[in-house]
Amino acid sequence: MTQHTPKPAGTTELLNELLRDVPEPLPGEPEPQILLDDLIDQFRQRAFGVFLLIVIFPAYIAVALGIGGVSGVLSILCGFQMMLGFERPWLPAFARKFGLPRRQLAAFARRTEPWFRRLERIVKPRHPEFTQRRGDIVTGLVVVLMGLALFLPIPLTNFVFAIPLTVLAFALIERDGLVIAICWAVSFVILTTFTYLTIKLGTSFMPIVIDWIKSFF
Repeated sequence: MTQHTPKPAGTTELLNELLRDVPEPLPGEPEPQILLDDLIDQFRQRAFGVFLLIVIFPAYIAVALGIGGVSGVLSILCGFQMMLGFERPWLPAFARKFGLPRRQLAAFARRTEPWFRRLERIVKPRHPEFTQRRGDIVTGLVVVLMGLALFLPIPLTNFVFAIPLTVLAFALIERDGLVIAICWAVSFVILTTFTYLTIKLGTSFMPIVIDWIKSFF
């Protein structure tokens, strides 16, 4: 008789489970905080996906100059840890104790639940060979390279790198090896195109820069 492996709890289910463990405050009581360390612990082996999802969000704030650099550096940190085989993201003490207000997290969970439920129908656990140790090395390398590109202060490029990293983060949370492999391919195309265009533009502008420098002598 064939035994089916039970499907792991999805992102929405784990988030709601965490919120149930932290009850709403009574009138007059201070707002309870959910520590970032607890949030990562709740997702256990899938904590890298949660960590990557959190650090990528600032890259969508297009009005903040240099905010892509912050997401880029933290993404690089995440990718290196995956390549080195860390079981969960390492965070400095001050970051581990960073608290998220329960009410705001609950509001976020309510707003995103319909979208997360739809994504969970598409992004689901499959092809575990891409989520094992060797897969983590490739994923970590992709995250490092995309993080480096995101770090560069080039206008209007944040979304180009942030969107694939966001999809990759969700695929890591849901353990979807197929989507992870697709993200590898998409990231390779983006990085190759970005490198080619950067070299092409650099080659075109180099004579102009040299002439400009010569004009001072």
